[in-house]
Amino acid sequence: MSELALDQPVGAITVGDLRKLMREVTREEKSYYIDEEGCRVFLNEDAYADYLDKQEGKLPSEVRAYFIDEQGYKAFYSDWAPTPEYARELEEARREIAEGKVHAFEDVVKELGLGGDSCTR
Repeated sequence: MSELALDQPVGAITVGDLRKLMREVTREEKSYYIDEEGCRVFLNEDAYADYLDKQEGKLPSEVRAYFIDEQGYKAFYSDWAPTPEYARELEEARREIAEGKVHAFEDVVKELGLGGDSCTR
C-alpha cells in the first residue's frame, strides 16, 4: 500500500487500502483480543504459534486460543501426533520422494482398480 496522506479524504482510498490499513493498526495495537467465550483470538498464525510455544506442557486443545486464518475462519492446531509406527512410515515416504522413488498417479489408480471413473479426471 502506498503511504496515505493524513489529509487525504477517506473516500479517495480503495477498499483494499482500507483493509490493509485496518490490519496494520490492529497489529500495532495488539496481536490478539479476548472473545465473548474468554478465548484469545490471534490475528495471525505466527502470533498464535508463538503463544502456544510458551504454554509448556499443554496441548493445543488445553489452551483457550485460536487464530483467524486468511479466509476469516477460526483455526487452531490439533493435538494429533503420529504414532511411532506412522512416523516411521511418513519418514520412509519422505525419503523415497527425496530419492525420486515416486509413483505416478495413473499407476496408483490402476493398482487400486479405480481406473475409468470420475476420480481420475
